[in-house]
Amino acid sequence: MIRAVIAAAALSALSSCGTLLGPSQADLEAAVHDFYARGETANAPNLSAAHIADYEGCQPRGGVFTCPVVFATERGNVPIMIWVVRTTSGGWELRNLRDNERRR
Repeated sequence: MIRAVIAAAALSALSSCGTLLGPSQADLEAAVHDFYARGETANAPNLSAAHIADYEGCQPRGGVFTCPVVFATERGNVPIMIWVVRTTSGGWELRNLRDNERRR
């Protein structure tokens, strides 16, 4: 009986880790491509044909995850800051992205 309770608690803790850890690299790339497919790119850098070159994870910020990512594009590697949220279906939705390159 005690083992079953401990196992259930461990399973519950592990299942909540997904919401604490944020999206995987593949999930984030899919969210970016969905963002461009929706046409929400008015002020966004063109990443429709880009792929992630460097990704170390996201930081939770009150239900929104901020993700510093480097995308490989035709003009080279571009640092981007991405904001994503978990959808009710379990996927990830990109809320915003911006060029994170330092201006000189």
